[in-house]
Amino acid sequence: MPAKKMTANDVISKRLKSIRADNDITQAKIAKRLNMAQTAVSRWERQFGTMNAEQIVTYCKIIGANPEEIFAEYCKERSIRK
Repeated sequence: MPAKKMTANDVISKRLKSIRADNDITQAKIAKRLNMAQTAVSRWERQFGTMNAEQIVTYCKIIGANPEEIFAEYCKERSIRK
C-alpha cells in the first residue's frame, strides 16, 4: 500500500513542532500567547487540527521562525514553483 502523501498541514505542523522543540519552547507558552488551550496546540502538532494563517504567523513569531521559510519548505517538498 503506498504511503499517504503529506498535506500542507502535515508538513507545516511537523516543521513548526520541530522548531519549537529545538528552541525549548513549550506548547503551554504557545497556547498562552495564542489565548487557547495547550491541547489545541498539541492537536495541531499531531495533525488533528488546522491553523488559520494568522495563527501560523503568530506561532512562527513565538518560536522565532520565518513564516515564508516554513511555506517555502512545503512548496519545495511538493515541487511547487512560481
